[in-house]
Amino acid sequence: MTVDEASLREAFKGRQCLVTGGAGFIGSNLVRFLLDSGARVAVIDNMVTGRPEHLPPDPRLTIVERDICTAGVADSASDSDYVFHLAAQVGNVKSLDKTLEDAQTNILGTVRLLQAGRGGAPRKIVYSSSSAIFGEAESLPVGEAHPKRPASFYALSKQTGEQYSLLAHSLWGVPAVCLRYFNVYGLPAEDNEYTGVISIFMRALEGDGPLTIYGDGQQSRDFVYVKDVVQALARAAVSATPGEVFNIGTGKATSITGLAQALCRIAGKDPEILYRDSRAGEVLREALEELEGHCLQPLARVARDALASMTPLRSGTPREE
Repeated sequence: MTVDEASLREAFKGRQCLVTGGAGFIGSNLVRFLLDSGARVAVIDNMVTGRPEHLPPDPRLTIVERDICTAGVADSASDSDYVFHLAAQVGNVKSLDKTLEDAQTNILGTVRLLQAGRGGAPRKIVYSSSSAIFGEAESLPVGEAHPKRPASFYALSKQTGEQYSLLAHSLWGVPAVCLRYFNVYGLPAEDNEYTGVISIFMRALEGDGPLTIYGDGQQSRDFVYVKDVVQALARAAVSATPGEVFNIGTGKATSITGLAQALCRIAGKDPEILYRDSRAGEVLREALEELEGHCLQPLARVARDALASMTPLRSGTPREE
């Protein structure tokens, strides 16, 4: 997916892009990138976790507040140059309680989008998958060919979406590419019980509460900055070959306890750290192969920036772009 930044932005200039889940965490960052690159953007989002205020006012931006599962909503994919499918019910633990909703959004929504793109205009449809499809890592680093053993319904639904995307390419000629994200962090932080652990820890620090860790804290995660994920999305759309699958992360593992301690140091606070029983559906360790040629943002610097943006925590150092 090698392409220089200027050429990457030029590729989107004047193009029509569709971003499902575009008012969410990753989606809103992608929308800003596309608009800055000169694209026209349509967003489909049911606003369950997404927020309109995450998106900038722009005459080239159209927002459709509908559910991707609703018949006809995904039809705009047929008129788009590039389609980025990020709409999903996210969360391993959440999927154990909301299994039907998980399947409807993550599987049926994906199928509707792929059908809309069949024989249509899209140059590329980029499907957002998850590292959760691998289940417990058998060995590190986790490469694309690592065995896939989903440990939650969410992970299974994302793997199923991948398979539909790849088969739609094979049988229908839909130009689909799949990206598997590891643990994405950055702003805007979504405010819900199923959000990423970094956002959860930051909210606890803001409120001077304890940090709660499920398990012994030695479980590891590969944390990747949201703007690096946006770069991966854009590069996949422009230069990846349909039918390809990529893991998106840093290749570096961080323990949850280590993360908590780092955030406490950055915030200048010393809260109690509480350990609770492990939760079903969560894996112990993951980290993928190093991505050659990608400049990945240091976790500590972005954590400082995020902490500084929260009203009671103004001591952070802004991240340099």
